[in-house]
Amino acid sequence: MSRLPSYVTILLIVLVIPPILGSGAWATEFILNRPAPTAASHPLPLDESQIFSLHGHWDTDWVNNLSGGIRRGNALDSVAVGGFTLKGDRLGLPNSVFNFSLMATRVGDANAQLIGADTNPSNIEGNRNRLVLNTAFWQQDWLNSSHVGLNTRLGVFDLSAEFDSTDSAAQLLNSSFGLDPTMTDNFAASTFPKNGTGLVTSIANATNPDTAPFALKVGLIQGDVDQQTHPFSQGVLNIAEGQWRPSEGTAIKLGGWQKRGNSQPDLRGGYLSAETPLSSRQHQHISGFMRASFASGMNAQTNGANRYLGAGINWQAPFAHRPDDYLTLGAATLHLNHGGDHERLLEAAYIMQITPRIFLQPDVQYI
Repeated sequence: MSRLPSYVTILLIVLVIPPILGSGAWATEFILNRPAPTAASHPLPLDESQIFSLHGHWDTDWVNNLSGGIRRGNALDSVAVGGFTLKGDRLGLPNSVFNFSLMATRVGDANAQLIGADTNPSNIEGNRNRLVLNTAFWQQDWLNSSHVGLNTRLGVFDLSAEFDSTDSAAQLLNSSFGLDPTMTDNFAASTFPKNGTGLVTSIANATNPDTAPFALKVGLIQGDVDQQTHPFSQGVLNIAEGQWRPSEGTAIKLGGWQKRGNSQPDLRGGYLSAETPLSSRQHQHISGFMRASFASGMNAQTNGANRYLGAGINWQAPFAHRPDDYLTLGAATLHLNHGGDHERLLEAAYIMQITPRIFLQPDVQYI
């Protein structure tokens, strides 16, 4: 890229906890993100004592472009999400979960007005101020024995909740460490700031496909999320992912996808990601992660990413007296389809726990 901006981003995550209602069966709470807060947080599953819970979070970041890019300056982004999760037992659907949430975004437009990078430095910067449906899905466990697990998820959800995710990179703010840029650069994928409709089937050799040693996920997802109505008139994304977890904390994922329809060229691509613990001592843990991907089929004049490589480390409790802090370092490079340019980035993020529900995250990126 001809521009080489560097900038500082500060993210403040605020989580508020209302009083708990009831003796345990019906619980109302704002769920704390674990193992660390992230802007793209997802509600945790209900525990055995809960049938219903409220969840929510509010994330705000202040972006300051220090040099390079389009011009110096700063901007403010904010997103608030609130919703509920309900077990289907009371509805006559055992082993099922229903989730619904709304999302409000306030846009500072820092990337377009100040920085001009291909990837967005803030993973909570939407495209306009609005209130939008965030999630509305039904998840059903059809088989949940110790030897085989089979479930489906149907409705509106973030694609990265099921595919192409690397947990150890979740604290980084640059959008390239979320859903892969070989997808998000080339079509309006089902992810922040607007989720689409889809069906995902997961099968594994243990009860929970998300923690099983071997798992296979297959999805039929809305291709372009230009709008949330008439979802499959906007193209279709077919995606599959195999997962291998040889040991606790280690995950290797291999995926492939094809996006077609909506009067656009057929696109296809694949990715490989891995994460594993590197060191563990008392409450201090270091893990590493990497992801490589490619895409093809784009028009020659399209300037989206056709290759991507990213890697980094996540360090819990870098200071022994602060066991709930996290330091995450990441580096990535994108190859752009038109002209063959590259965009390279370095990022360092530190999450400080101020109170049990308030976190401050200074974040420095160089692109």
